[in-house]
Amino acid sequence: MVDLQDIDELKRACAESLKDANAAEEYTAWGLKLREFLLEVRNANQTTRASEDFQRKLWNENPVSGAGRGQIAVDDAIANPDFRSWLAKRSLVELPTSPEKRAQSLNSLFDELLERVSSHTVRKPHLMSYRVMAAFFPADFTVVTDRRRLRRLCRAMFGSSVVKGPTCHIRVLRRLDEALGPPSADIAALSDRMRLPWLLFKDYVEPSEPEEDTEIPTAIPGEEELSPFPAARRRRGLTGVTGDFQALRSILDFCSEGVSREDLKAYVKKISPGLKDASISNQLNVIASELNCLKRDGDHYVLTDRGQAFLESGDPEDLMDWLVTRILGVDHVLVVLRDKGPCPKRDLVSRIQRVNPGWRTPWAPTLIVAELSKVGMLDSDAHGTVSLTEAGAQWAKRIHWEPEVLAPPRKPIVVDPPGPPFGPEPVPVRTPGFADICAEVAKHGHFPDSLVGKLDAGIWANERRHFAVLTGLSGAGKTLLARAYGQAITGKTGGHSSQVCTIPVQPGWYDPTVLLGYVNPLQGDSYIRTPFLEFLLAASAAPADPFTVVLDEMNLSRPEQYLAPILSAMETGDDLSLHREGEVFDGVPAEIPFPSNLVIIGTVNMDETTHGLSDKVLDRAFTIEFWDVDLARYPRWGERGLDGEHETTARKLLEGLTECLEPARLHFGWRVVDDVLDYMERSATHGNSADVVTTLDSVVYAKILPKLRGDDSPRFRNALSGCAGVLKTHGLSTCHAKVQELKDDLESTGSARFWR
Repeated sequence: MVDLQDIDELKRACAESLKDANAAEEYTAWGLKLREFLLEVRNANQTTRASEDFQRKLWNENPVSGAGRGQIAVDDAIANPDFRSWLAKRSLVELPTSPEKRAQSLNSLFDELLERVSSHTVRKPHLMSYRVMAAFFPADFTVVTDRRRLRRLCRAMFGSSVVKGPTCHIRVLRRLDEALGPPSADIAALSDRMRLPWLLFKDYVEPSEPEEDTEIPTAIPGEEELSPFPAARRRRGLTGVTGDFQALRSILDFCSEGVSREDLKAYVKKISPGLKDASISNQLNVIASELNCLKRDGDHYVLTDRGQAFLESGDPEDLMDWLVTRILGVDHVLVVLRDKGPCPKRDLVSRIQRVNPGWRTPWAPTLIVAELSKVGMLDSDAHGTVSLTEAGAQWAKRIHWEPEVLAPPRKPIVVDPPGPPFGPEPVPVRTPGFADICAEVAKHGHFPDSLVGKLDAGIWANERRHFAVLTGLSGAGKTLLARAYGQAITGKTGGHSSQVCTIPVQPGWYDPTVLLGYVNPLQGDSYIRTPFLEFLLAASAAPADPFTVVLDEMNLSRPEQYLAPILSAMETGDDLSLHREGEVFDGVPAEIPFPSNLVIIGTVNMDETTHGLSDKVLDRAFTIEFWDVDLARYPRWGERGLDGEHETTARKLLEGLTECLEPARLHFGWRVVDDVLDYMERSATHGNSADVVTTLDSVVYAKILPKLRGDDSPRFRNALSGCAGVLKTHGLSTCHAKVQELKDDLESTGSARFWR
């Protein structure tokens, strides 16, 4: 192995590299082109340098190195006369002769150039800016424009890397001056000298670290091919760092001088206090293995060249060569979007899931898509369609191989419920025909087909937002219909209990944890799971089957609070975030796609104990009111074994009360009818069957009159008067006296309540 720190070995290495390179036609042709370009730049005066044609060639046709992934559209900067004028003027400023002050001036100029040009671009054009600096100052820059490679070359030549790019260039060139003597001011000599560091890197530095070689060096820098690992050697997924790239950069800055593991864990805990010890260890593993930004050096963590480059630039694209060649599934994402064009996120995730038979759920592929979006490779529109960004398209072009998939294990895997098939279309949800749905609903209670049709159309009208609210009369069958419909759309006779879940909403639900669960604050390594979460995960694992959640009395708490992330996800198609404890924590994924096979039906009663529904809820829901109750259609007349005459008496009484109370919406539903008839049936066992009037007087007083309340209005007055008349006609003296009392209160106070 050649020791480039030794001046004699460095000299011999230069001679050998030049001998081989000068015999290569491609290298010779590059040299001629570079000399012509540098001579043109040297001879250009300030006016020429400020011209648009000159700057277009300077930025876009610069032969110092190939553009590679560094090709960024700088047209807006070139079109700006103030920017061109500034750059032309600064490029002609005389630099100090002292090497140290000269490096400081070039560092300052590079920083200012990058800041100014970046104000006109989507991404920071680091590599292109180095090429421009090299064209203006060929005596001070090499053609090694990639920051990581330049740093590795510095480490090979000096035993340590130099952080700032221009400083690295100057130190390398001055070291070559020591070994070979300074070059003449002739352009040919300068162009040969600035190319020599690339030859040394390609011949002596790159082969020494094969695990780091994500790209294969070529005769000309910037035109390298990516060097992918086979699928079997890649990391099985991409998790990301809690706090995203701002936190990653902070962690890398803390490690810039080397740090012990315990000190690093304490620092991560400080910037992310919600992380548990196990999650902190996972974060360090992610930074080291998935992102290749940290490595162990004895008892300390130190930065890799990739980590140092990202710390210097803050540009996540500095991580992409590693992700594309070392992380399973990343190249598949880019190739699918490159070859097939934009596609729905769910379909993209489904395609990537087939890469690894060990990915039994969509969570790992979903994380890959999410992290590539954060890196700036992917974009998605309001409908959830994912496409490549400009940067993503550039990286996709560099994938010259057919992305591999992992072979299935020799032993069969016990998998979760089947995920979505891999095809170009979203997975359709399987539901029976409408006639079959109505027939199944009819087994649970009498609901007109028109009502079932209204509910069915409202739920499935939107491709993702399957949300209905049933409101109106208490006891009219809202919950019964919701559950019956949920069971009917499973397509299974009698329904399927695993695909219908009823959640009784409780007062005091102020946040989504009551539904989605949370990390246990007392046992930091466990997650509090809820029935809704388990149901959600089951729905996500079987996207072709409908799953129905019934939120019973959903407005006992404010739905916009406890349903907030669910309402947002069903509207935008974004993933549901469950925690930030790593890819999977206690068996719970960090995020899951919102299941488009999930039906949510909420039931609502409006009284003094409930909350109104906000527009955020109403805008996403299909609302159906239940006020019309036809007692003639009550399905259980004659089923209790009551005396026929007694049941007829009760039926006429209830129909009369309904008729007079309905205009004021004080009437009752089938639940009250059930209660009245059940009470009569039980009373008959006490030997009181003959006194049907007394029985009805007791049960009506207990079940119907307590709901009579209101303020003075014609409707309320008429309701009380009509009710009193019906009660008097049927001989319910106690009830009649109570209603008369309510009428007196209405006259004297302007309002009446059963409960005073």
